[in-house]
Amino acid sequence: MAKLQYPLILDELKTTLSNVKDEDVENFEQAVKDAKHIFVAGKGRSGFVANGFTMRLNQLEQPAFIIGGITTPSIHEGDLFIVISGSGSTEHLRLLAEKAKGEGAKVALITTQPDSKIGELADTVIELPAGTKYDAEGSEQPLGSLFEQSAQLFLDAVVLDFMQDFDIDETAMQENHANLE
Repeated sequence: MAKLQYPLILDELKTTLSNVKDEDVENFEQAVKDAKHIFVAGKGRSGFVANGFTMRLNQLEQPAFIIGGITTPSIHEGDLFIVISGSGSTEHLRLLAEKAKGEGAKVALITTQPDSKIGELADTVIELPAGTKYDAEGSEQPLGSLFEQSAQLFLDAVVLDFMQDFDIDETAMQENHANLE
């Protein structure tokens, strides 16, 4: 019978998330609060995390858009572009970050590599010390799973903070949930 690896995953998540710096969290949350509009992007499984966080921001009554959607507006000064990239060097995301900066927007990066190409462009960086698909060190899990899990849990914790900060409860969020499905 197979042995499930829950303890390993939980230990890795606890270690990773306990190393996130409080000051970085405060900076990230303030950048979101200060933004006129929030744009979020990630590729692959990080893209799923980006979609989930964008949905929660909208349920919190924050104007948020996923990059690539056909109704996504233009980015401008005063906006925030959040990039979720384990490597911090995904070429397409780097080009988008450069474009956002060129339009006067702020850039926030959630990554394992704060000194990456996108990290150099970012105004705010959240470092999640976890392995990526390019770096087998740092996790027993395959292909960056720890990064993606950590990013999801980190952003879920941010949502809980915002529920308090914006005085929005779950009932209000449910009312903002998609109802044309």
